[in-house]
Amino acid sequence: MKRCFRVLVSGIWFLWAGLAVAQEGNSSSWVQLPGTAVDIAINEDGQAYSVGLDGVPWRWDKAEQRWRQMSGKFARISAAIGNRPWAINALGELSQYNGLWWEPREVDVLDVAADTQGNVYIAKINGDIWKWYALRNEWQPIAGTAKRLAIGKSGLPWAITDAAKVRAYDGDVWRTYPGRARDIAFGATDVVAMADDAGLVRIWLAARKRWEIIDGVKDVVSLAVTPQGNIWAVRNDGLIFANGGLTIDDSSDEATDLSATVPRPKEAKPPVNVATDAVAEVAAAPVDVAPSAVAPDVVVPDSSNTETTSSGGGSGGNDTFTDPVTVTTTDAIVFVNTLKSAASLAIGGDGSVFGLDGAGGVLRWSNRRNDFESFPGELVRITVDREGNPWGISALGRVFRHTGTLWKQITGATGSDISAGYDGTVLLTNAAGRIFRLNEAQTRFEMISGTGASLIAAGPDGTPWIVRSDRLVSRCDTNPCKVYAQKAKSISVGPDNSVYIVSTNNLLMRLDQDGKFNRVQTPGHTPASVAVGPMGYPWVVSDKGIALSSKFFDRDEGSDLMVANATSGDTVGTGETEQVVSTEASGIVFRKNMRFTTVPMDQRTSAGQVATASDGSVIIGGGSQEFEKYDERRKKFVQFSSNLVDSSRTFSAIDIAPNGDVWAIATSMTAELYRERDQVVKEYSVSGFSPSEVTVAPDGTVYVTFRSGSDTYLYSKAENSEEFKRFNNFSQVHVAGAGPGNDIWIVDKDNLVRQWTGSSFEVRPKRGSQEASSIDVGANGTVYIRDTNNSALRKWNGANDSFDEVNNAPVGSIAVDADGRPWIATGGSSPTISRARD
Repeated sequence: MKRCFRVLVSGIWFLWAGLAVAQEGNSSSWVQLPGTAVDIAINEDGQAYSVGLDGVPWRWDKAEQRWRQMSGKFARISAAIGNRPWAINALGELSQYNGLWWEPREVDVLDVAADTQGNVYIAKINGDIWKWYALRNEWQPIAGTAKRLAIGKSGLPWAITDAAKVRAYDGDVWRTYPGRARDIAFGATDVVAMADDAGLVRIWLAARKRWEIIDGVKDVVSLAVTPQGNIWAVRNDGLIFANGGLTIDDSSDEATDLSATVPRPKEAKPPVNVATDAVAEVAAAPVDVAPSAVAPDVVVPDSSNTETTSSGGGSGGNDTFTDPVTVTTTDAIVFVNTLKSAASLAIGGDGSVFGLDGAGGVLRWSNRRNDFESFPGELVRITVDREGNPWGISALGRVFRHTGTLWKQITGATGSDISAGYDGTVLLTNAAGRIFRLNEAQTRFEMISGTGASLIAAGPDGTPWIVRSDRLVSRCDTNPCKVYAQKAKSISVGPDNSVYIVSTNNLLMRLDQDGKFNRVQTPGHTPASVAVGPMGYPWVVSDKGIALSSKFFDRDEGSDLMVANATSGDTVGTGETEQVVSTEASGIVFRKNMRFTTVPMDQRTSAGQVATASDGSVIIGGGSQEFEKYDERRKKFVQFSSNLVDSSRTFSAIDIAPNGDVWAIATSMTAELYRERDQVVKEYSVSGFSPSEVTVAPDGTVYVTFRSGSDTYLYSKAENSEEFKRFNNFSQVHVAGAGPGNDIWIVDKDNLVRQWTGSSFEVRPKRGSQEASSIDVGANGTVYIRDTNNSALRKWNGANDSFDEVNNAPVGSIAVDADGRPWIATGGSSPTISRARD
């Protein structure tokens, strides 16, 4: 007989066989719980709820020690008083359970947080926060914005913003905490836990004012904290884990093994860092527990047993099923003007139409609204897989995929163009023209045959189609590739194997059975790019940036808005970068209209310089005046004490680090670099060099330009180091700006803007050059410059390879905050500080 165990998780006994326990060094154990989920919640009484992968809600029955299925279909759930949870469905409709059924409470809701004291807060899809007043049966707004919510011990909300920042409301103002998060949760013991933007679990150490990682599980998208302070976490594949405070009792040797009654997901993967042999055999549930009374679980159907894909119609046998999306339409291709704008398009096997706008923002087409809706992320290349999930390449060449809940980077991969095939193949090409295929584990791209690729498209069987650097179309299922006597500037292959191109003379063309490209009419429009969807129906972007559709694909759009608003992660990434090859200028000129508002100051002589930090802090200073810091509650800059201020020092550059350190370059007889931490001032130097500019990256790395004679180099110092080291050997640096993921921008001594590619500083835009007098990069990667020629404020547009002019912007020094919003300081006799309005 197998030896069995009973496991107590936060006062709730889970009993099943095949328990997986993760251990890593001194880290706490993580136990894989039965079932799968997309969201989980626990209240202060220990009542737990979850939402399964299919949207079905479940409640933990503490008396009978099992999960009980509830009615409805939801995407998010929050425990509340007693058995009265609140939940949101895929359409953003909020309901409260009254003990018998779900009562509608609100619409257009993104997240809900409730507690056992009767406090209920919601975040609307537009980010607004509202509180429920049960006695008046109404919602009342409160200040602030949120994407995710939780309620602290005081009954006041904590929020995760659109920019993934963590904030807490004290009843008067919102306080910003360090770090970036996907989800946040509280326990009755005052434990505050979050899933950070990388999917790691962290707890808040108030004494040290930092988040500490709880090792053992990664890719977490939702979490909850038990009354005892233990953490339950849901991974992005739906698997559920519990951490800490586990009591293991091996006295139940007579228990019955019911391991066969606990279904597991077919595609379930072991927890991160869990040895596959670290499996404990667990005691079965009491004999009166039915096999079906287990944690919520969804078994993924094996599509190979139900479907055989064929584009030729098959033999007509009973075992053959022809997927209709792979059958080429016999209807004439007639385009409809959607009257909506896009810079490029991509279509998935399910008919999902995604696109990019002129600034690289991701768009998703809605048949119901007859419009493109905003989708999280910024990319310069996009493709869509069979399930309708977008993949893309950022302006830095980093590769990302959307899992259905978050953007996830394919680490170590960089590319220039990307395409997903209907069979699951994902192809990539780099700036050198080499072709790569994603491995089955979706962890790395492996080189395959074929060279000289500028653009790439994956056929439904994974065949690579490319446009070479000389613009000739080639099919690379053989070595060497088969070259067609046709040039193109855009290419796409549909699930039915239809091959469409836009030729170099701006004609839409389709490959026929004889291997020739024939023209497809686009009356009244000149095509610029093409994307092909189910049954070979194409969409086109015209040279005016207008989307043309030959088919509006029928699909269930019910969860689109919720998926977009609940998406976590970003498309910034880390690691190496890659040049994204631009085959053709879009020809579309973009201008940004912004509104600026003047922010009051305590003293009007302090605004020569402005600096921002990734935690939301903004400071101003300049000359020999005191520093001031922006007070969110009072909506003004107020003086703060600093030992940097000295009558002999004149400040020419300042910045602020995420941990609150103030960095400044001051001059008396010579230029000197200082850091103030907790009012202790320390001076830094590089022998033989004089500092001229300073900027701090979101990860705390400090970059300083040091000058010696006619040479100026960029030096850097990691947050945990005290030594500045030369960044590279480029000797003509004038000013620099540092964004996330080692995204470094400079203005050289010729006033040309350059971006770090991982090996050198390249001129931006790639098709020309841009002169600037100053530059700054926000924590979200947004880049602003001050144009040397006309003093215009300009914003980098990676998708269009250009700097777009910002209208109505005042002239002055620039700092970009964590939300990508510029602040502008003007000096002189009447200094002002302005911020771009929301």
